[in-house]
Amino acid sequence: MSTEPRTVTVKVIVTKALEIDEPDWCIDPHDGANHRQDITHNGPETYAEFDTPLGTIRYMRAWISHAPYGELAPEPLPLIAVEIGGDAVSVDPAGLRAFTATTRAHLDALDQLADEAELIRNRSEA
Repeated sequence: MSTEPRTVTVKVIVTKALEIDEPDWCIDPHDGANHRQDITHNGPETYAEFDTPLGTIRYMRAWISHAPYGELAPEPLPLIAVEIGGDAVSVDPAGLRAFTATTRAHLDALDQLADEAELIRNRSEA
């Protein structure tokens, strides 16, 4: 048996605080970030609200988001996150403008649908 000291390499996870630059618009407490690539800066949300007899519905949530250390795709600049029906997508400012143009066109179609339904309702009341 050898009396020479032996060594072994063991992979360990070291946890320590990481100081990062915080954008002035970020309101996220970063509680869920366990790894550098988990860090995402999120700004305040904006959303539409609609009151119904069953309560208020909040929809089309949007906020500025930035994942500067993302493992799969680090974001060099902040994006806008938009959530509709539980699905969220991140777009750049041009992408958000395209989204709002499409939404405006759809809102016009909804107004036309309301007009059509109003005509049908008025005919049935006569």
